[in-house]
Amino acid sequence: MKWNSRPESHPGWPGGPTPRPAFAVSGIPGGTDEVEAALLRSRLIAAVDAFGGHHGPEPLTVTVTNRPPAQTRTEAVAADSPSVAERAQDFTAGAPLYTFDRLVLPGRTMEQLLRAIHIVERRRTLFDDWGLRTIQPHPSSAVNLEGPPGTGKTMAAHAIADRLGRPLLAARASQLESKYHGEGPKNLDALFHAAAAQGAVLFLDEADGLMSARFETAGHGSEHAVNAMRSELLTALDRFEGLAVFATNLVSSYDTAFDSRVWHVRFPRPDEAARAAIWRRHLPGTLPQAGDVSAEALAAVGDVTGRDIRRAVIDAAAEALLTGRGRVGQADLLAALERVRASRPERPAPPPAPPG
Repeated sequence: MKWNSRPESHPGWPGGPTPRPAFAVSGIPGGTDEVEAALLRSRLIAAVDAFGGHHGPEPLTVTVTNRPPAQTRTEAVAADSPSVAERAQDFTAGAPLYTFDRLVLPGRTMEQLLRAIHIVERRRTLFDDWGLRTIQPHPSSAVNLEGPPGTGKTMAAHAIADRLGRPLLAARASQLESKYHGEGPKNLDALFHAAAAQGAVLFLDEADGLMSARFETAGHGSEHAVNAMRSELLTALDRFEGLAVFATNLVSSYDTAFDSRVWHVRFPRPDEAARAAIWRRHLPGTLPQAGDVSAEALAAVGDVTGRDIRRAVIDAAAEALLTGRGRVGQADLLAALERVRASRPERPAPPPAPPG
């Protein structure tokens, strides 16, 4: 059905005389009750007249179509949604940035990392030659690196990929989320698809956002979306024949369904001996240093992570260069370390341990 307004004049338009515009309504089906047809014309003309009084004298053509309701935004997105292979093009692996000789970790932590690598390296022997594929059709390996920030989890993920001679496909859980219902699981599926297609080690940081306990009663759309993401992750892990590395600071929030699918590797804060080793590896021989620089003395400062040490070395070197001294001394490094520690955000103290 169409109707047109041909605005010759209107009392509400500047400079216009008082006659009303002419209207033409067409398309009402034949055989329609005359009273109902007249009422429809009257209402349409009144609506167009009111609209024109607010929006000026331009000619107006309106079409009314008797069709099913238009698609919702979610339906439209689903209809035009790219395939998994197309989504996977958004995820690109890169060369690892660190090697194993950069890692300073306790012996048990290093042993667990090497075991995960060994399973990947000897997969053909284990699952094909020795027949373990009969009990594990999709022999994936998943390692969860958990510990405080700055303890080397990201560096370890790069070192694992380097040890295997593979690229690293890194992503954060927050990158996979979508404001449209149903898109997050598809993005997650595409991420695993990309890792498999590129032969890459998959590294997912902030993994607690995906692996925390599911909602038992999902009353809101957001809760349904979270549960869908976690279900998709479980499915992806079961069929992925590669190495997936997760990292988190909040392993206590993990859903127990993930415990049987990942190897948990704890990254503790470095002790004094580890801090000394980290200081030595972060003070390259090409860095101009004063004779009083001592990694052992620097390691005596506690509550420090590898990330803190790296930041302190860079800050001290930049300060020495800025002031024109040309070399970094012990006092520079200690002062820089204190600045790094002072810049940490304040966090509430943990609750006291229960008595006994």
